[in-house]
Amino acid sequence: MLETLILKGGLLIDGNGGEPVPDPEIAIEDGRITGVEGKGGVGRTAGARVIDCGDCVLMPGMMDLHVHLAAANDGDYAHLELANVIRTPAEMLIDAAKNARVLLESGFTTLRDMDWVTAQGRNFVQEMGALRDAIAAGKLPGPRLVAGGFVLTTGSHHDRMQPRVVPRDPERYGDGPWDIRRASRRNLRDGADFLKTCVSGGQCSFDRHDDLWDRNMTAEELDAVVDEGHAFQKPVAAHCHTPLSVRMALDAGVDTIEHCTYVDDEAVSRLAASGRYNVPTLALREESVIEERRRRGTEEYVLSQAREIAANCFSSFERYREAGVRFAMGTDTCWHPTFGSNARELAIYVSLGLTEMEAIQTATRNAADALDMVDELGTVETGKIADVIAVDGNPLEDISRLQDKRRIKLVVKGGEVAVDRLA
Repeated sequence: MLETLILKGGLLIDGNGGEPVPDPEIAIEDGRITGVEGKGGVGRTAGARVIDCGDCVLMPGMMDLHVHLAAANDGDYAHLELANVIRTPAEMLIDAAKNARVLLESGFTTLRDMDWVTAQGRNFVQEMGALRDAIAAGKLPGPRLVAGGFVLTTGSHHDRMQPRVVPRDPERYGDGPWDIRRASRRNLRDGADFLKTCVSGGQCSFDRHDDLWDRNMTAEELDAVVDEGHAFQKPVAAHCHTPLSVRMALDAGVDTIEHCTYVDDEAVSRLAASGRYNVPTLALREESVIEERRRRGTEEYVLSQAREIAANCFSSFERYREAGVRFAMGTDTCWHPTFGSNARELAIYVSLGLTEMEAIQTATRNAADALDMVDELGTVETGKIADVIAVDGNPLEDISRLQDKRRIKLVVKGGEVAVDRLA
């Protein structure tokens, strides 16, 4: 039985975009919000634990919809590419559990993990499903996890991220529509909450510098991924770095478009008209991140390509914004940036034209909507699951306050106090 809580604060940002509520009180019973009032209007329940957060701003727990928890992160390893090759699956799972805990401590109560590829050339869906279930059962601390299954094709983006000499597990790859259906079904059988695939290349290949422009799959193969996911009532996310890949994803009925790199007028207008969410992943494009990658041994051609596309990412975001494309926050945190700095993504959105309130909504209500969980999460409203954080300082005045986990004074996830720094 969860304890009954009453949270008090100086201001409430409820996630819906309206005016903040002064002196809020939030009543929580059995893990759900039972009342939200201003100026002490919520009724006292016998035996309730009152948590006075002082002048802190109360707001929904944040969400990051594009992370790779099992990656070798720059906070832990000196040479990231080497670490990603030599780690065992057990070490990867330990890293994933640690990274999840760090994000919970940073105010993130829900994450969508996009799977990873092991040194053995297979994806990590079974292990991430185990971590998801362990967190949900209370065995480990961490955010609520939505675990993806990577549908890989031979020579695609993540296949090229492995050195050519590393053996691949052929059972984890698909080529041609029927092979893709088999790979999709295996991911779903192994516990994936959604499917993720790469329609275009990326920028981290070991053997080529122009793979960003490659088409990673045919329209028929992409249609097969989407059809299998939707047949099992599971959404599909697509890595798209080019205008062609965005158009292909929309034609296939993909649910979320990952990344915001190169676009054209047709891709912009079609994505805006579709109402589907773009997950921009801009934090890893910043110059400071590129320089850190250089310091840690990333190949020069990868760094050169990263710089080449960075400016396009930011201008593409502005084009999407002006056209009315909907955004849900995602960082693509894997090797970089360091886990825990994820809220830096929101400050970039503000620098590119979103208001502070709009940026916060990308990580709260919009993110929940993109997950088709907005009836349960994303806002502080009566009846919803009680995911609430208390922030020292007003992020509507300075969005960077969300980046420092020392300012995240309280994290309540599912009605339980997960982090308490008020003392």
